[in-house]
Amino acid sequence: MEKMKKESTRQIILKAALECFIKNGYVNTSMNDIVNHSGISKGGIYWHFKSKEEMFVQMIEEEYEIWLNRVYSALSDIPDPIGKLKKYGQLFYSQVDLPIFRWIPESYWGEVGEHYRERLNQCYSKDDEFISAIFEDAISQGKLKMTDPKALTWIYISILEGLFAQLSLQWENRETLNDYFEQAIVIFLDGIKK
Repeated sequence: MEKMKKESTRQIILKAALECFIKNGYVNTSMNDIVNHSGISKGGIYWHFKSKEEMFVQMIEEEYEIWLNRVYSALSDIPDPIGKLKKYGQLFYSQVDLPIFRWIPESYWGEVGEHYRERLNQCYSKDDEFISAIFEDAISQGKLKMTDPKALTWIYISILEGLFAQLSLQWENRETLNDYFEQAIVIFLDGIKK
């Protein structure tokens, strides 16, 4: 029972913190904002989390697990590796509406300390390993011109992140940018196919 109460309190704190981050942004949210919004004492919050950074990284880790499970599930029935890569790009794009993923760059390069940055890198490396394995499969099937899965992974993720950043910043052109996102994925994947 006590463990359930602790988890419930943690989730209340994380939910309140997320709502504060949505309203104020990560950088502009203070621990006092989270205390006031959650209704939990500062001591209670610090019992569960050492800092705002720890809360934020915990949120990202949890969201990343949900993301990876969604990706694994969506791609498991697609036999063609190129089809998997295209679907991955579409799923990646769908994350633009989730504020937590838009804040990762802000916190990653700004306020998050080295220890927490390492935890974020562990999340990202799971994605990289998964995409690299798909590229390896495509290479082994003789479907690609390039034969370096790490380079292909880096290029593909960089393209997706760049498109994601543009889409995040230019909401007024959303429909046009949606089309550009789809076109960019097709152009890249068609460009590397044999």
